[in-house]
Amino acid sequence: MVLDAPVSGDVPRVPLQLSRKCLVASLQIDLTEEVLDQFRTDLLEALQATEAVGVIIEVSGLDVIDVEEFDALRKTMVMVQLMGAKTVIAGLRPGVVSSLVQLDAATDEVDAAMNLDDAFERIEALVAGDGDEVEE
Repeated sequence: MVLDAPVSGDVPRVPLQLSRKCLVASLQIDLTEEVLDQFRTDLLEALQATEAVGVIIEVSGLDVIDVEEFDALRKTMVMVQLMGAKTVIAGLRPGVVSSLVQLDAATDEVDAAMNLDDAFERIEALVAGDGDEVEE
């Protein structure tokens, strides 16, 4: 099910799709501050309206994510968690990961998956309670 977001000025919208009780957001546009603000608003409103149990932020379409953009995504993920849903970021490219780590981006508590299929599995495990703690 594809969710239609109301049109808002000239700001490009991130498409949201409900699948397997998860909202999937596929980021494939430049992440300006306005785009990120609109995305956060649309995502949180869709989460409340659909009562999804998880959110997957799919970023394989992005060649570059700077620290500020990643921080904005991370804060959005925290907001989703405060609303009671689990979040996973999927599809980070190796160059993006390398840059974020080298630039000391705050990656603590960010749950990630290699691809969309892995992200769905991760959300299912988190919802079931299998992925909340790492065993030592």
